[in-house]
Amino acid sequence: MSSPRVIPTAVVLLLAACSPAPSETPPVVRPVKTVVATAESLDRVSQYAGEVRARHEISLAFRVGGKITERQAEIGQQVTTNQVLMQLDSGDLALNEQALRAQLTAAQSDRDQARAKFNRAKVLLARNLISRNDFDTLQGAYDTAQARVQQAESQLSGGARQTGYAQLRTDQAGVVTALHAEVGQVVAAGQPVLSLALPGEKEVAISVPENRRDELRIGEEVQISLWSAPGQTYRGQVREVAPLADPLTRTYAVKITFIDPDSAVQLGMTASVRASRRLAAAAIRLPLTALTEHEGQPAVWVVDPQTLKVTRRTVHLGEFHGDQVIIASGLAPGQRVVTAGVHKLYPDQPVRVLDGAP
Repeated sequence: MSSPRVIPTAVVLLLAACSPAPSETPPVVRPVKTVVATAESLDRVSQYAGEVRARHEISLAFRVGGKITERQAEIGQQVTTNQVLMQLDSGDLALNEQALRAQLTAAQSDRDQARAKFNRAKVLLARNLISRNDFDTLQGAYDTAQARVQQAESQLSGGARQTGYAQLRTDQAGVVTALHAEVGQVVAAGQPVLSLALPGEKEVAISVPENRRDELRIGEEVQISLWSAPGQTYRGQVREVAPLADPLTRTYAVKITFIDPDSAVQLGMTASVRASRRLAAAAIRLPLTALTEHEGQPAVWVVDPQTLKVTRRTVHLGEFHGDQVIIASGLAPGQRVVTAGVHKLYPDQPVRVLDGAP
């Protein structure tokens, strides 16, 4: 067997001297997202969609029941005072009025007969040709007949008014906004058949969810914009906030009054209400993703604008607002703070800002 080959020590040293020296690994430049710390007040802006309505809107109904035979109103129509809008079939009411008129005629005839007997009784009583008891009986009959005439007159007057109620008239001018009944439909007394918007103030009706009910308070000013007039804003004021939520939608009805409306504001238009509320005074706020922890204390990474290296800075936190937190101390306005990837950084690590900042 051949003996193993032995490499001289000098050859090993020579080979080691000829091999290249290991190069030092360059530091990793990590791309990061940043934000410049600025002291700003915190405002919560909310926007709601609604509809322009008249502040005063009434529902009209017949005072008697019956079948609608005529309709002279259309949605959007301007109506004047005492204008006829709908007509009921007045046949039954007219027959009732005729019956009451006949009852009045009969009562008047009975009264006239009783009066004639009473007048003759007075002459006979003066001659002592009739007893006092018979005279009192005839006088009572006359008084009863007179009372029946008055009763019949009152009933006839009510019947005539009932016949007049077959016509639905307006006692105020306005705009027809809705129709709830049509020709041929039988309606009951007091059943709404038409909605009328009265002239005057206009407002926007919106619905606010339960968790935002406190954002709008009575008397607070808001901004109103119309879909039909882009770029135009109007001042509005919260007039009413419903105390109870709608049982179906679980939202609260809120009414916003126009302070400075013009001719462009028309009923039925789609409107948008914008409300802003100051939640906190001016302070530095950062997203929660910017926070890290060092020795049990909250900290953030600050980017040096000259070297583009990060430095860990311990901070003290204030109040939390949604996904943001107020920095009470430890950070100055104008410093650039890393907001993403904070858990993969180490002190003096070079970074590359992704938002285009130097």
